Amino acid sequence: MDNEKQKDEIAALESIYNSEEFSYHKENGHYQCTFMIFINLPMDYHVIYKDSRQVDELEQKIKISHLPPLALHVILPENYPSQLPPKFALYSSWLHLPLLSKLCKKLDKLWEENKGQEILFTWMAFLQGEILEFLNVQENLDMTDNVEKECTVEDAKIKAKMEASAKHLSKKNLIQKRYDKRAILDCPIGKNPIQSLIDYNENRIQIEFQKNFYTCKICFVDKLGKNSTQFFPCGHIFCKDCVTGYLEVRIKDGNVQNIYCPEEKCSSEATPAQIKDLLSPELFARYDSILLSVTLGTMGDIVYCPRRTCQYPVSREPNEQMANCPMCQYAFCIYCKMVYHGIEPCKAYSAEVHKVVSEYQEVTGDRKLQMELHYGKKQLQTLVENVLSENWIKSNSQKCPKCQAAIEKSDGCNKMTCWRCNTFFCWLCSTILDRDWPYEHFESPSSECCNKLFYAMEIQEQEEEEEEEEEEEEDQ
Repeated sequence: MDNEKQKDEIAALESIYNSEEFSYHKENGHYQCTFMIFINLPMDYHVIYKDSRQVDELEQKIKISHLPPLALHVILPENYPSQLPPKFALYSSWLHLPLLSKLCKKLDKLWEENKGQEILFTWMAFLQGEILEFLNVQENLDMTDNVEKECTVEDAKIKAKMEASAKHLSKKNLIQKRYDKRAILDCPIGKNPIQSLIDYNENRIQIEFQKNFYTCKICFVDKLGKNSTQFFPCGHIFCKDCVTGYLEVRIKDGNVQNIYCPEEKCSSEATPAQIKDLLSPELFARYDSILLSVTLGTMGDIVYCPRRTCQYPVSREPNEQMANCPMCQYAFCIYCKMVYHGIEPCKAYSAEVHKVVSEYQEVTGDRKLQMELHYGKKQLQTLVENVLSENWIKSNSQKCPKCQAAIEKSDGCNKMTCWRCNTFFCWLCSTILDRDWPYEHFESPSSECCNKLFYAMEIQEQEEEEEEEEEEEEDQ
């Protein structure tokens, strides 16, 4: 009769709990069961602790969403449930031994109240749903007594002996005489118990995230957590396919700094680890290379080796005119980028180029042919194009106040965004603007650009209207 009841109880437990929560095997004719008790914690649950070895240290508080599960190892005697209760050992890495002992006594009491009946489900229901209230730890868990007790190798040996003792249910080995022998502190070897809780909590959050479904805020398709990615601290969730496409566009445009969450007006940034997880190794290497180049470009103490075959970033010393490339050993002037020339002033190479270009554009016939033979026709044409580009840039662009990149303003308001470093700045006065509210610069009465957000546009529109009026008068 007992044997049939045990079989039925095991089958029922298998249908109720998943493989992570319940497992069993039969040894020497006895069922041996292992329960992992995952406790549902309320919102804003936290662990408090204070290291008494540090006199001046204040009480610390850490928010926890998941605690490591308790382990309940059970052996069913032959005459269970008709006469004897299950034999068990209860393990925890975070409960004090007095509290563990209290739980063991409670399990005994539950058996006495239900003697002769199957008890395992009742035990599990209590440990999963009522343990916090029973131990009076509903709002927080005080780990102060555990902070000083990092588990040593010697503790591990004692633990191993106790596990063997619990397995065979010997009554000879006791942890401490004043505690229940079935209460076993399963502490991590050589690791701070608080750090163990933090590590477990982070890992469990990831496991739970991967098991659930979430609606992508871009494609509005429900995806498993393992196929989704979450931004922090905002918590917005998108599918990996959509975010990967978003990243690929940013990398293609060379806009790799400050990659924000795709949610509108969200300031959470993607982490390097998150980006690496979403991109192929080749694309991540490209992202990394562009990011390094852009970052170095915004640093005032970095110049690039002028040799086309090198282009290595070189750190320059303040107030020094010379830089020495560590890659190709080329020593060059940081101003003219030519071989370092000591105390001699830089050659007026730029002025010479403009003079040659100006002359080439004006001359014709034999003189033009002579210049092409001297300098090379292709090189002269390239110089003309470069000078025209430089003149156009000087006339139609400004330098970013942070990284000095040339910025063109073709239309729109005077709040500008640098294409290289993503800095917000004012087109009129080059002031770097606040990222969270850049328009404050144009609204504050104390600002010189107050009410000038569309200043240039208004002047341009007025000039265009005047030109149209003049044309109409001429036609008449």
